[in-house]
Amino acid sequence: MDKPIFLLLGGNKLNRGALNKYQKQGYDVYVIDWNKSPQMTGDRHYCIDVKDAPSIIKALKEDKCWDRIRLGYTSIDLAVPSLAEIHRQLGLHVISDDGLANCSSKGRMTACWQKNNLLNRYSKQFAGFEPEIMEQIRKFDLIIKPDNSSSSRGITLLDKNTPRQLVQEAFEKAKSEATNHLVIVEEFVDGQEYTVDMLGDSFGNVSVYGISRKAHTLNTDRNKIAVKLHYNCESDELQQKIAEYGIRCYKALGFCSSLGHLEILLKPNGIISPVEIGARSSGCIASDLVDIVSGRNYLGDLEFVYHGGKIQNGLCPQTDMSSMFFFYDLPAGRTITHECCILDFISPEIHSRFFDRSQLKTGFQVPMISSDNGRIGYEILEGPKKLMTTSYIREAEIKMINKMVQ
Repeated sequence: MDKPIFLLLGGNKLNRGALNKYQKQGYDVYVIDWNKSPQMTGDRHYCIDVKDAPSIIKALKEDKCWDRIRLGYTSIDLAVPSLAEIHRQLGLHVISDDGLANCSSKGRMTACWQKNNLLNRYSKQFAGFEPEIMEQIRKFDLIIKPDNSSSSRGITLLDKNTPRQLVQEAFEKAKSEATNHLVIVEEFVDGQEYTVDMLGDSFGNVSVYGISRKAHTLNTDRNKIAVKLHYNCESDELQQKIAEYGIRCYKALGFCSSLGHLEILLKPNGIISPVEIGARSSGCIASDLVDIVSGRNYLGDLEFVYHGGKIQNGLCPQTDMSSMFFFYDLPAGRTITHECCILDFISPEIHSRFFDRSQLKTGFQVPMISSDNGRIGYEILEGPKKLMTTSYIREAEIKMINKMVQ
């Protein structure tokens, strides 16, 4: 008997957890990726651009496997419209047209949040470099980024003293990375960033599966690239507050029958402001990280929703476990002189589900990270919440760095 198919748009190795999960459940995993030799090929690889839905659908129908597809998944923002069209033609429940348009443009999503009193900071979309941008940077620090892109490309942080030429260069950099050639200019606000991973059904319910405390690398040039996502590490009260706010942000954009990976900023005064959201999940989050802290099967629930299922509203009860997307973050320009990993410096009660340490070899010179794809290795950590605290992992990481590099 032919196996059901899990369709994966994007062959990045960070989706390995999703590939492994569905293969273990007896599915064939078909990977759509424009690379001739992607990092993962699954049971079958189609060399097609993930943004080209008509070509993907045509190829699958010609190969007479269309009716075996149970669901598709992507962690690429620019592939979300293709995935929605594939699901629509399969007769599955899909995100609304408004939700799809809003998630495809940072300008549209911030405008919706502004309308619903959720934003709390300056944010504006520009087609060209206008005098208003220089007026704003004299008031506060700015972050300039593409209106739509992926992998943290084209983002620049600028302080109030940045000269006009560098501001304009940052603007053009962002514009070159945006497929619609639009740029977002925002007030940069200090605060703690969190991610909120959600799933909504077609009945108005939105469930929050996990909330992570986010940390960014200093090993970059005026960019914001995440190197730690630590789930279930905060108090129940704070997680409940963030979950309620995240659900409001999800609904304000007209999302439904979709994942939602929201980034929010908690200001020092306790006010929350949204950064951006994707109608998808990211990397190993969907396959493992939120399963560990929610006790649920996130991708299984997603399949259930696509086929018309109803889920519970609100924050999933969190387990007594914590999880972390731990990216190795070493000082740029240093050289690895001793091969080791984070597990060598932490309790054996903390495990790594899977990892990539392939570049962490003696003699490797650490590069400056310019995008998500420049990160040099990772672990998917899980351990007791009471032990695996943010400070505990950070202290172990410092010891590891001191041993690993010169």
